[in-house]
Amino acid sequence: MTASKSTTMTESDEVLPKSPNDKEAFARLLWINQCYEAMPSSSKMVVFDQGLMMHKAFNGLLAQSTRHVLLSDPDLGGKLDGILSVTDFIKVMLKIYRERAKIGDKEPTELDMTQIANEEIGNMTIRQYRELVKNEGQLRSLVSVDASGSLLDAACILAEHRVHRIPVIDPLDGSALFILTHKRILKFLWLFGKHLAPLEYLHKSPKELGIGTWSGIRVVFPDTQLVDCLDILLNKGVSGLPVVERETFKVVDMYSRFDAVGIALENRLDITVQEALAFKSQGGPLKSDERVVSVRDNESFWKAVNVLVDHNVHRLCAVNEQGGIEGVISLSDVINFMVVQPGKHLRNITPPKKHWARHHTGDMNDKELREILLTNAANFEQESNSSSASGSALPSNQNSYSKHPPHH
Repeated sequence: MTASKSTTMTESDEVLPKSPNDKEAFARLLWINQCYEAMPSSSKMVVFDQGLMMHKAFNGLLAQSTRHVLLSDPDLGGKLDGILSVTDFIKVMLKIYRERAKIGDKEPTELDMTQIANEEIGNMTIRQYRELVKNEGQLRSLVSVDASGSLLDAACILAEHRVHRIPVIDPLDGSALFILTHKRILKFLWLFGKHLAPLEYLHKSPKELGIGTWSGIRVVFPDTQLVDCLDILLNKGVSGLPVVERETFKVVDMYSRFDAVGIALENRLDITVQEALAFKSQGGPLKSDERVVSVRDNESFWKAVNVLVDHNVHRLCAVNEQGGIEGVISLSDVINFMVVQPGKHLRNITPPKKHWARHHTGDMNDKELREILLTNAANFEQESNSSSASGSALPSNQNSYSKHPPHH
């Protein structure tokens, strides 16, 4: 963004919703708040040296029970320059499985960490593995955002690069402060919007608003082979798959990329999705409503947002009266609709300074975040009431699914 393109707005400009269907309201909320404002009270960031062996890196991923780790380059003074994630774990497991099957290995499916250590790819360093991925044209550069940048910028960067998380960098020393995710952004919007935005469109269903996937949904069945399920997760641009009954398409579970860490416990790929999902409930059997997070297909968008936040999940299923799959709504679908699409043009405009905003040290829990947001909301209301009478305050596919999805 260059100074010549920027248009400065004053603090007196209204930022509250200006009509019952003002779709920019949530985008403006992120526009006037820096990434600092969404910093959690405590969080875990795991950083691996790129000289670490791949099999040890995967052991560390499992030990830390995390979806990703940041990568540092000792040749660059420890500078962060990549992420190793569960997706890489799936990629390596499938590569070993297929190479063994190609040479006619009688038991190509037994894969534990010890065996991975005996494979060529398992004995690569992370740096060598990334070079291999780069040669295949699949290496992604690390995308980050400055902590003083707006939350709107962060949301747009996540959408542009089709990633789920982004490191927030300290502008003073270049260190990573925390990882900003779609989950955290939605929690921020929910805490504020819950008290401030009775917008009319929030009461329409996600299907009416075109939010989520409603045709051509990729699903798997309980008896689908795990290797086929992993192939879809790796190559079809989805991070989670509804598990449905063959005859009724009733949703019985969800298999995500993170669930693939269970492969390391099962030590084999020649099992079904149902067998693999048993590792999700090792602490005891899960009830149906605990396995499947869903809303009815005719319920409101704001209800879907509440369910996503309350259950702290990445996606939910929209089901019909019989529990059959009708749609899938992901965090990225919600964020793109609420802030990215309506707020892109705001990125070229300098937001007003919030002289009344309470600054914090960065150690902010949800209670403190809520207090700050409510205080900001009250000041927004006061500023709006004292401003010109011209503005009015609010009154109190990508992928899709068909009834005959492709058999996997």
